[in-house]
Amino acid sequence: MKQMDEDIQFVERYLDGDTEAVDALVVKYQKRIYTIVYRMTRDVEDAKDLTQKTFIRAIEGIKGFRKESSFKTWIYRIAINTSLTHLKGNRHGERELDESIMGSHPGTLSTIIENEKRGFIRKGLDELPERQRLAVILRAYEGLSCSETAQVMGCSEGAVKAHYHHGVKRLKEIVKEKGYEIRT
Repeated sequence: MKQMDEDIQFVERYLDGDTEAVDALVVKYQKRIYTIVYRMTRDVEDAKDLTQKTFIRAIEGIKGFRKESSFKTWIYRIAINTSLTHLKGNRHGERELDESIMGSHPGTLSTIIENEKRGFIRKGLDELPERQRLAVILRAYEGLSCSETAQVMGCSEGAVKAHYHHGVKRLKEIVKEKGYEIRT
């Protein structure tokens, strides 16, 4: 509750003319937004650009923030909508995997195996239907509650649970096809 109150105070200060208040929100959420956008696009430059677009859109639309939801879910929704719009316009290219995560550097056998599993999970995420992918990213990677995820995705909690369940089930199948198992 403290975080939500603090965020709303920053919004109100910004609306009252304190331009530095919005800077505090950008600093607070920049890494989180970048992470979400990167997980959706799998492209460093796109993630940087879309993170910036997310904050521009948020600042331009901050007067429309009704405080019915938390600032976090509001800005996450802007980030996801910005990413989805971008992805729908860029279906032609194959996404590159992040080499640092995929194990471009030598390591122990267990590290290499773990990186390989992550790569299969990442590729599996790309194969999921959009709503399932979003539910898994927001719940598993971002740690949002069902309620927060429903607000971000604009659907019911029941729909989030179903998307998440089917997404995780499919990810397990994809990874198992490669000879690994995901334990949840």
